[in-house]
Amino acid sequence: MYTFDDYGRMIADHVRMDAYAHALKSAILPDSVVLDLGTGAGIHAMLACKFGARKVYAVESNDTIELASELAQDNDYADHIEFIHDLSTNITLPEQVDVIVSDLRGVLPLFGNHIPAIIDARQRHLAPGGVLIPQRDTLWVALVKARSVYRDLIGPWESPYGLTMEKAKQIALNSFSQDNTDLIRSGNLLTQPVVWSTLDYWKIDEPNAGCSLTQQIIHEGTAHGLLIWFDAELAPGIGFSNDPESEKIAEVYGRAFFPLSKPVSVLAGDTLFLDIQAELIDDTYDWHWHTCIRSGGGSQAIKAEFRQSTAT
Repeated sequence: MYTFDDYGRMIADHVRMDAYAHALKSAILPDSVVLDLGTGAGIHAMLACKFGARKVYAVESNDTIELASELAQDNDYADHIEFIHDLSTNITLPEQVDVIVSDLRGVLPLFGNHIPAIIDARQRHLAPGGVLIPQRDTLWVALVKARSVYRDLIGPWESPYGLTMEKAKQIALNSFSQDNTDLIRSGNLLTQPVVWSTLDYWKIDEPNAGCSLTQQIIHEGTAHGLLIWFDAELAPGIGFSNDPESEKIAEVYGRAFFPLSKPVSVLAGDTLFLDIQAELIDDTYDWHWHTCIRSGGGSQAIKAEFRQSTAT
């Protein structure tokens, strides 16, 4: 669940907000009906009104919806927005909508009930020929060297005051964290980025994702973990990325850093075998990442192999 500060940071990210505003403006016609999933402080709902929507259904399970309602009144949009304090999967609207807009992501788009909410809304509430914003998210992965990030992750559990904290350290090593450093821009990628998953919101029908990949390591260095980020397509030609090398960087999301159980020295020409799975259990994702690094072209000796999971 987002906090008040989270909503503020999302609104303050101008790359993100400009893209959403542009996508909404391109989709809304004078008689449009809009469903805003996870309206938060109501900015997407109010922008939809500003661009001419006839009616907006703004759905939010967080108490921030009370603030959103007050802000709508302050901006003279209260007559056009119906605020619904509930989960979208619990509600039935009196009419189908022309546009569904949402940003229910966390660090990654696989977050909470984001995917089930979009599937349900698309199937039950979107009129034929309607518009989804966003349309798809493409997730990328690369092996990275990240000494300071790794040190900050495990440092608190490295025998403080001579005490054994190994179990806590293992929890840290089986978790992923938001990384806001310039791991990509500063040349720390040890493999070329490859697509791990594409979430096509027009077609997606289940919340889980997974993929096995084989990559050649292209730079010598010490591997500390995996970095995952995404490119968002909100509408044709409109989007953003949280890749620091992108021209349109939405920094509010950061990037997801999945540590290795131990740092591994690698050489150019070594081979990375990677399997990453994300499984939604109730309203939380369990992540599983299996990493195997072999010398040379992949048929040589195993340098390291780790099986990690947030479920452990």
